[in-house]
Amino acid sequence: MTANPTPRDLRDLAAHLAAVAEGDVASGRLLAPYTSYRIGGPTAIWAAPRSAQGVQRVVEAVHSAGAPLFVLGRGSNLLISDRGWPGVTLYIGENLSDIHFAGEQAEAGAGCLLMDLVHAAVERGLGGMELLAGIPGGVGGALRMNAGAFGREIESQTLEVAGFTNDGGPFRAAREDITFGYRRAPELNRVVITSARFRFQPDSPETLRARAEEVLGLRARKQPLQHPSCGSVFKRPPGYYAGALIEEAGLKGERSGGAEVSAKHAGFILNIADATAADVYRLIRRIEERVFARFGVRLEREVLLVGDFSD
Repeated sequence: MTANPTPRDLRDLAAHLAAVAEGDVASGRLLAPYTSYRIGGPTAIWAAPRSAQGVQRVVEAVHSAGAPLFVLGRGSNLLISDRGWPGVTLYIGENLSDIHFAGEQAEAGAGCLLMDLVHAAVERGLGGMELLAGIPGGVGGALRMNAGAFGREIESQTLEVAGFTNDGGPFRAAREDITFGYRRAPELNRVVITSARFRFQPDSPETLRARAEEVLGLRARKQPLQHPSCGSVFKRPPGYYAGALIEEAGLKGERSGGAEVSAKHAGFILNIADATAADVYRLIRRIEERVFARFGVRLEREVLLVGDFSD
């Protein structure tokens, strides 16, 4: 199979995945409902295994077939093309979202919502992640981008990450073997994460709950949460704040179709009226061009673009 599989290739692959995935397999499923933007076309094949073994079998089969593979977690930091995805979408969401605590440690499935892990730890009097309260998305995505806020990143609580390489080989790495940086963890870029182990520190549930509530309150006051978005579109440039540069470039409230640069926080592009991926992409390009023209700063995207965005 090539990067442009034929309909027959896809039918054969879908039939094989249905036999080995240990989960849901479908063709032509719309991806928009699985993203925080509520944007995105259909995927040729959808596979949602309910076990790590099922994930491995899907990855091995897709690799052997040479089909394009896209791993979709909780969909909070990406923009999927209106044309969708031409290959296999491997979904790791609520199908792999269990959390198991043992003393001051926890093992969480990659599809577990980060906020669910934070909440479960706080209620058990286990501290260390409460400052991450309110960060959208799942554990797998949070690890790949080393999600963080208020001076705390998920790296600090991570013990080990497990999953599979892109050919289906087993992967397991301790925290010290991963080069975590600002919104990056390069060793995880070509890994299908299935689970991770974290450590916590004992603390009072009341104290932890108060910290988490304070963080959630700050987010509600500063961030536009009333419309779908992907969160921050751009990474923080050294010495600057992306939102401040975008605002000073006069782009607050800028519109493209159903997409709008937030008037509350210019680092967010919102889906305010059935926006398309093309609407959002046009705003991303406009922001990049105008900020560079005004300040000489090239913004780096935090949002991941998936699929075809050519005109």
